[in-house]
Amino acid sequence: MTNVEFYLLGPLEVRHDTAVLNVGPPKRRALLLRLLLENGRTIPVTRLCEDLWEGRPTAGAVSSVHAHISRLRTVLEPGRPRQEQARILCSTPTGYALRVPPEARDTVLFERAVERAQTLAARGLSPDALREIERAVDMWRGVPLADVRDQYFAEREVARLEQLMLCAEELRTNLLIREGRMPQAVLGAERLVERDPLREASWALLMRALYLAGRPAEALQRYEDVRVLLARDLGLDPGPALRETQLAVLRHETAVLCPPGGLHGGVLVRAAARQGRISRWPLVGRDEEFARLDGVLHRVDSGRTAWGVISGEPGVGKTRLAEELASRAEDTGLTVAWARCAEAEGDDPAVPLGPVDQLLRELRHGDPAPSSGPGSLPPAPEHELLGLLTQRPTLCVVEDVHHAGAGFRRLLAHWADTLHDVPLAVVCTVSDDPGPAVEPLLAALARRGAERVQPAALSVAAVHRLLRLTAEGAGETEEATGREACALHELSGGNPFFLVELLKLPADRRTGSEARTPPSAGSTLRVRLDALDPAVRTVLECAAVTGGRLDADVVARMCGLPADRVLELADRALAARLLTWGEDAGGREPGTYRFSLGLLRQVLLTGLGPARRQALLTSAARVPAPPAPVVAGVTGHGRPVPARPRRSRSRTVPAEGAGPREPAALAPQGAGTARRHDR
Repeated sequence: MTNVEFYLLGPLEVRHDTAVLNVGPPKRRALLLRLLLENGRTIPVTRLCEDLWEGRPTAGAVSSVHAHISRLRTVLEPGRPRQEQARILCSTPTGYALRVPPEARDTVLFERAVERAQTLAARGLSPDALREIERAVDMWRGVPLADVRDQYFAEREVARLEQLMLCAEELRTNLLIREGRMPQAVLGAERLVERDPLREASWALLMRALYLAGRPAEALQRYEDVRVLLARDLGLDPGPALRETQLAVLRHETAVLCPPGGLHGGVLVRAAARQGRISRWPLVGRDEEFARLDGVLHRVDSGRTAWGVISGEPGVGKTRLAEELASRAEDTGLTVAWARCAEAEGDDPAVPLGPVDQLLRELRHGDPAPSSGPGSLPPAPEHELLGLLTQRPTLCVVEDVHHAGAGFRRLLAHWADTLHDVPLAVVCTVSDDPGPAVEPLLAALARRGAERVQPAALSVAAVHRLLRLTAEGAGETEEATGREACALHELSGGNPFFLVELLKLPADRRTGSEARTPPSAGSTLRVRLDALDPAVRTVLECAAVTGGRLDADVVARMCGLPADRVLELADRALAARLLTWGEDAGGREPGTYRFSLGLLRQVLLTGLGPARRQALLTSAARVPAPPAPVVAGVTGHGRPVPARPRRSRSRTVPAEGAGPREPAALAPQGAGTARRHDR
């Protein structure tokens, strides 16, 4: 049986002609998918065990793999004599390999169809390109690699395929615009924005579609929406493409909004097909959090109302935890609805309940609002929402409750007081410093027994595990991976957002002499620094040029401030989570201010101009070291020698990341120096 076909764009299906083959239980399906992802290359048995059992293979894992291989061969080559060598699932001296032609996988056919559509579009054959891209999109039957979507070995490929699908749908929407099918183009662009709200290309596409559909005011409003979103979540301004689209709308430049080539998403399609970066970090170091969040879903399964709160600093992974929880809920048959509170809502009771509208749109699945009878008023949105939430077992995720308006906070508190025995779980994400306006709601949820989960920064061991479970640690020794994990942990402070941004860089640009700051991480940190009092920033800059920790005495002399004032400013940086307080790595110093993440020091040093940096270096080099203990002794004849202090030496400023230094210019120009030159 050589014409076997494998369908991965959804739950795994293996077909021979029109017959669907029975692959077997989940572990066997996962093994087959793991082999398929290797594109014919051999995988050692030990690596198969590591991946299938997620880093914790059981004692019988090797035997289990051998047994599953034997049964898969029976399915894939049922008529093969036992003495004949397998032609599809082959054994090699080092492991196993699945040898099938590339076109036997629907993922390859999908990518080729997208490439053909791009080629046709580039040649101006829009109708043919549209038919080809719609054929490609129709190949999807659900989440790609659905059987193993939550296993670490599959997350990179799942993310790559989903990115490619986004690009394909952007190309499809562009082609709809070219063909003048504006209503379909607007709907397609709206779906793209909802799927990935931080993807600027999708917002630009939506603005173009709205303008060309005769809705320029809505197009400009969408630009304002994405501008606020990017500033709040990433600390970024809209990129050049979005700004150019806004300017074209303002100037009514139809030729720019629908140019002859017209296919801005086409280049992105090819880029996504080659993408190899991590776009979703594997969930490591979160076992305890999920053990507690799974309890929320168990209470819903038993018909009770359950509440959960995920709190933590920005970037610690609150949304990622909520996404994983939503995925698990969907796998168990729960309906999932999602809303995000916008900062602009404020506390004005007259502001509409934005999250209520978002939840209603999701739960209606595009259906219109229910009509009321003659002479009667339609139901209030919050009443309709409650009816939809309680129709079936549901998980409701509400992000950024600290941004919610007063009306929506009161609604949540009312639900907490009145809902008890309906199969509904409500999980909220909230900042670790939500402010006094949100505390009454959190107190109400606590009284209802809400599960409060506070994910902390990842440990070095968790970062090490992350590297081992991704291709980032492939080909390296355990010792080398351990060193890389320690370096990445120091740079990121264990914050998952900064860690993933570092992993997106080429390996030789993350640490060492060629290290770079990831652009999005740098923008986020610069926003936090720009919000500081200038005096606090000056203290941090002085600490940056003198090393990884803040020496109050040295910084005080560099700034010309009293040491107590420096400590006060350092405490303010500590409250802003830019510094941490604790023992040094060796436990030799009981209390030390250190940068919360090494990337912050990089950003501070990069932001210093050459003259400013050199001035700080010179100032630091001239700060004398503290006097050493006096030295006393006796001569060989027993006569006492008068005690005298040792000669004071200037401090040595760490050179790493500190910029250019001129040793002669920084050296103290005292008499002792002159005498040494005279010799």
